[in-house]
Amino acid sequence: MPKLYEISEWSEQPWWNTGGTRNKKVYLNPSDGKLYYFKQSFNKGERNYEYEFWSEIVASEVGILLGFDLLPYHIANRHGVIGCISESMINPTSEELIEGGKYLHAFDSTFEPEDRNKRNKYGFQLILGSMKEFGLEVYIQNVIKIILFDAFIGNSDRHQENWAFINTHSGVSKSILNMETKLKSGDQFTKSRAINWLIGKLYSEKGDLVPELEGARLLLAAGVRFAPIYDSGCSFGRELKDRKVKSMLKNPDELGVYLKKGMAEIHWKQKKVNHFELLRLILMEEDLREMMREVIEKSLSRFDQNKINELIYNVDIPLKENGLHLGLPTERKNLMIKLLDLRREEIERLLSQYQK
Repeated sequence: MPKLYEISEWSEQPWWNTGGTRNKKVYLNPSDGKLYYFKQSFNKGERNYEYEFWSEIVASEVGILLGFDLLPYHIANRHGVIGCISESMINPTSEELIEGGKYLHAFDSTFEPEDRNKRNKYGFQLILGSMKEFGLEVYIQNVIKIILFDAFIGNSDRHQENWAFINTHSGVSKSILNMETKLKSGDQFTKSRAINWLIGKLYSEKGDLVPELEGARLLLAAGVRFAPIYDSGCSFGRELKDRKVKSMLKNPDELGVYLKKGMAEIHWKQKKVNHFELLRLILMEEDLREMMREVIEKSLSRFDQNKINELIYNVDIPLKENGLHLGLPTERKNLMIKLLDLRREEIERLLSQYQK
């Protein structure tokens, strides 16, 4: 059950970089001295997904129940603004969160996610290639778990910044990060013309290490581990208007169409496919089939409909008990439960086709 954090008196830490599309800020909890990330729902123009932060919280709770390594998300209130909050995954003095995209770009410098015409390069094959290049094959199962988890919740936004590794600093990698931070902040690193010339060769104008050396920097970390799954709020129909939610609950055909339209962000051989097709394609790979089957079987063995119903129906109790607004409407809870169960059925059908 998520907790309610009252963060109105917490101090904002504006110097911390918080990538992503949603309104996200970092605050220091005076009680434990730790950093926390507070996110509101996406709201831009006509796209006002007011319940998106609930999708993040429910995804976290469901994922933990199913045995995935999820970053826990809780409810937070700051001066009447409600959102979700999560504790920082790293110790900022000794660790750094390295988003997957940095490994992908270091492996293939032509991968430029900012270029819409090249986004189809973001695929399963590129991810596997980069992990093998950096000796991280042991974490391929973690990527497969993310793909399966996204299939359960219908997450459509697992881009290259929404999965990561946590690197423990060596002396050299810490020095590189400090230099990068200074450059990005606009501070003058040194008055030496020779050193500034060298820095200009090693870093882009934005302060990023050039691709030729980014790979070397990643290899210099003292330790590497796969980060818990985070940023899963683009799920559970968070973009649907209330009227559409009610209509889908009354019309099973609409639910079926919605499930099939849900696309995975991770491509397969430069082609975008839906979540279940991506699972099927991985199951067809002989060297990955057993790993995929094992991951699916373990998660399905933990699927308990009664526990899921209790989890979702009670998720906003801490908010209501404190008289705060923006609870999760019953219709949306019903839809979340229905979508999750239908996705479970589809995953079970897939597994049955690739049994030993």
